[in-house]
Amino acid sequence: MSNEIKSYHCPNCMADLKYSPDKQKFACDFCLSEFTEEELLKFWNRMGGAADEEVTNTQTAADIPEMDKSPEQRQAEDEFGENAQLYLCPNCGAEIICEETTASTTCYYCHNPVILKGRVDGSYRPSRVIPFKFGRDRAVEIFTKWVKKKKLRPKDMLSVAQLSKLTGLYVPFWVADADTSTHIEATGVKTRSWTSGEYNYREVKRFSVVRDLDVDYYGVPADGSQKIEDSLMEAIEPFDYKQAKEFNMAYLSGFMADKYDVDKDAVLPRIKQRMFENTANEAFSGNGYSKIESKKQWDRINRLNWNYMLLPVWFMTYEYKGKILEYVINGQTEKISGEVPLSKSKLSLFLLMLTALITGGLMLLIYLGEFFLS
Repeated sequence: MSNEIKSYHCPNCMADLKYSPDKQKFACDFCLSEFTEEELLKFWNRMGGAADEEVTNTQTAADIPEMDKSPEQRQAEDEFGENAQLYLCPNCGAEIICEETTASTTCYYCHNPVILKGRVDGSYRPSRVIPFKFGRDRAVEIFTKWVKKKKLRPKDMLSVAQLSKLTGLYVPFWVADADTSTHIEATGVKTRSWTSGEYNYREVKRFSVVRDLDVDYYGVPADGSQKIEDSLMEAIEPFDYKQAKEFNMAYLSGFMADKYDVDKDAVLPRIKQRMFENTANEAFSGNGYSKIESKKQWDRINRLNWNYMLLPVWFMTYEYKGKILEYVINGQTEKISGEVPLSKSKLSLFLLMLTALITGGLMLLIYLGEFFLS
């Protein structure tokens, strides 16, 4: 079991430590020391740190009745509450979890100043976290290279002011493991066409198809934030859960973390839809049918376990013509998603140049035609 590091100070000089994604270590900017999580845990254990029990995979802290929680679980929640601050945006209502040393900042959703509300309740403590794999400089490089491919982008998309809004954000995710059973009844259609002499023939055969499948799913994610479009988050999947670590507040150092506002009961329909649509696709893949008709499907979840996790995302919003556009980069794989708008001025200039080019070409053809015919 891992320990919570209550105070993120350098063991050598006691200056503040920050997690460095590029080095995958905790770094001290003052004495330039670097430490792994294991080294810090050993240090704090020697200093009298207490063992910390992780939240179980099958139940989040909010699920467990207070009277049924072990002393270790209560301690973990208390330590999380003591070391986590909750910021409230008065403009959009976003609730942002930060480490206790974070000063006042701006909301990464709407860029308004945010107000310190107080400590967050320990029941929001995640069980797992995937640390960032690269820092802000690399995130800016990825975003810049991606946007530059869009030739008709607005000019200010890559301005210093805009790029400064790129924020390292831990997004709350509900991650489900499930054992499922599915029964499908459908009609499979096979079509064959051929030509004989002057006639074309088309043969259509229909078959009754029944499928019974038992499928185990591991790590099916759904983000627990209403403020980020679900389609954006799904576009930057997958995350490698093998690199997930037991939650430690120290990983939040230098980053922000969103507080979930969609509980696991609310995301369950999305999880089920993703699982059972995949089951249906797998059931009829590579079967030789031209199409599937009259499909009826019955699904059942036999076992369901949850992990509440924080996953790393570089996040930025861009306001264009009164519309807020969102951009996300997977902080583990560098996969990026978002919509780059067309600059109306650049588009108008492009169309004007294209029209002039076409007109000039036509005039040249007319001139050459008259020259050679004269």
